[in-house]
Amino acid sequence: GSVRVSVTQELEKLLLCVSDTGCGIPEVYQRSIFQPFFRVDKSRSREYGGAGLGLSLVWEIADLHGGSVWVEKSSEKGTTIAVGLPTQQSTKP
Repeated sequence: GSVRVSVTQELEKLLLCVSDTGCGIPEVYQRSIFQPFFRVDKSRSREYGGAGLGLSLVWEIADLHGGSVWVEKSSEKGTTIAVGLPTQQSTKP
């Protein structure tokens, strides 16, 4: 599989998208994946890594910065997670 990261500027926010070529996330789980310790595949053991904290931490950090996180798209060919963060224009006197 592969992972692609892109960053773009949209109006007054920065948009970070992370896309993979994994098996996708069923729609029924797309809200739950941002909960701490949630795993779509419950059979996955610690042997393969991960604690189920990654997306919940991303959610918290984005929220602290006034941003948001969502599933942009997901299919059997992969998933794209988007993070939108507000930009701040610095005003110099």
